[in-house]
Amino acid sequence: LQALKRKPDLFLCSNLDVKAVFQCGVLSLKFPEAPTVKSSCGFFTELLPRCGEIAPVGQVVHENGKVLLQAVLEGIGGQASRSLMDHFAEILFALNKHCFSHLSVW
Repeated sequence: LQALKRKPDLFLCSNLDVKAVFQCGVLSLKFPEAPTVKSSCGFFTELLPRCGEIAPVGQVVHENGKVLLQAVLEGIGGQASRSLMDHFAEILFALNKHCFSHLSVW
């Protein structure tokens, strides 16, 4: 999360496997520890607005966003603590705002 905030062009690096980072974030949304889930939500809240400006991010979100949406809905559906609902809602808001055309398909 901090790397994304401070140096978003890191995601343009050819050595970075954006898909692997994305998948790790999705897996972290399912962890039982609230601080980990909160950080993961923050990561996606920072990542999703960059879909349009950073092509590798946009491509990974386009191809794997359905998995993210599913993990968020599972968390909201009872898998995560009630105290984390605002954080999951922020991901839904970011998806709706920055990836609306894909969201309606997913």
